[in-house]
Amino acid sequence: MNFANLQALMQKKQYAKLIDNLAKSHYADIGEFINQLDTKESILVFRLLPKKVAAEVFAYLDPESQAQISMQINEKELHDILNELYFDDKIDFLEEMPANVVKRILRNSPESERKLINQFLNYPEDSAGSLMTIEFVDLKKEMTVEEALARIREIALDRETIYTCYVTDAFRHLEGIVSLRDLVIARPEQKLEEIMQKRMVAATTLDDKEYVADLIKKYDLLAIPVTDIERRLVGIITVDDIVDVIEDENTKDIHKMASVGEIDINLLCASPLFLIKKRLPWLLVLIFVNIFSGLGLAYFENTIQAVISLVFFLPLLINSAGNAGSQSSALMVRALALGDVNKNDWFKLLKKEVVVALLLGLAMSLAVSVIGVFNSTFDVAIVVALSMLSIVLIGSTIGMSLPFLLSKLNLDPATASGPLVTSIADIAGVIVYFSIATWYFKL
Repeated sequence: MNFANLQALMQKKQYAKLIDNLAKSHYADIGEFINQLDTKESILVFRLLPKKVAAEVFAYLDPESQAQISMQINEKELHDILNELYFDDKIDFLEEMPANVVKRILRNSPESERKLINQFLNYPEDSAGSLMTIEFVDLKKEMTVEEALARIREIALDRETIYTCYVTDAFRHLEGIVSLRDLVIARPEQKLEEIMQKRMVAATTLDDKEYVADLIKKYDLLAIPVTDIERRLVGIITVDDIVDVIEDENTKDIHKMASVGEIDINLLCASPLFLIKKRLPWLLVLIFVNIFSGLGLAYFENTIQAVISLVFFLPLLINSAGNAGSQSSALMVRALALGDVNKNDWFKLLKKEVVVALLLGLAMSLAVSVIGVFNSTFDVAIVVALSMLSIVLIGSTIGMSLPFLLSKLNLDPATASGPLVTSIADIAGVIVYFSIATWYFKL
């Protein structure tokens, strides 16, 4: 899709040609185009779309665009659009909407659906229950393959996925799963309990959605059943919803690693005041942390005055400490997030990190000593080389240990990365550098 051409058609007000081009595009691409427009234009384009297309595109709009459109269209149009959404998409939409929009929707919903929506909205935000859909294929274990295929044909259009079907008993307890492939190749007279898989993976409504994402990744599932505490089947979670969960969690981790508060809206829509609130607290904390670097410099004032050329190498050394610490921290945070290591592996990894840091430090010491010889004296070169070795070792150790410490305290390890590790490594770098210089020059 050529967005520049579509924007040009908008500016020229050639709406018929614009809608003709949009109608040939995928619903996700149309949604992406509308998301880029301002409020007035997005509502205009959405209203011009054919009803069927508009209903499909609505699920691909971001929450801001959905809210703007929902407040401008009449209740019948809104009801018709929401009827086309799968139930989990409808719940996602309602969770993001202002209270007045939710009231409009609930007012025009049948009582049975209203109760179901309220039930879903009451699940904890990060739980499997808030993520699941009720539009799945459920079959009884007493059915024959022929009866099961007939039921699938009857209800398939209203189901989010039909490739995996869920077998229950008379009380809706989950008994097994059967794939569409298994049904197609089985004999028509076979009972489902003969061909279903009883060994299966399931989640419960109160499981954390990150845990569910791990299950789907581990077992390569297209969908996972969700049961209540009595093992009654209440919904399923499909892989497309899990992709959204993984993207959201990765975004949160990136924000934490940059010492930024959680941002759950589009940056284009965020006000300067909102961004200041998210970024300022950590910056203020880091100011007070970095005061210790200044105190370290003040403490070694006599050393600095005696060998003024030491100052030339200070930025190089403390940046190296921060860089080495950030590398180690990033590796550990990711390994902990993926489950490759756990809290009890700290000592094993520490031994390995010490070896790696020493070898890195030796290589970097050699490089910086050459610079020291050319830019200062041989004695200064020795001090800088020894400091580089020590600083890289300390920075790397701090970087790999902080995520484990935070994990032990049941805090998010991602918080240890970026500015926090860099600031701590900077303080250590200043103290180590001038301590070695003071010792070497006997000051």
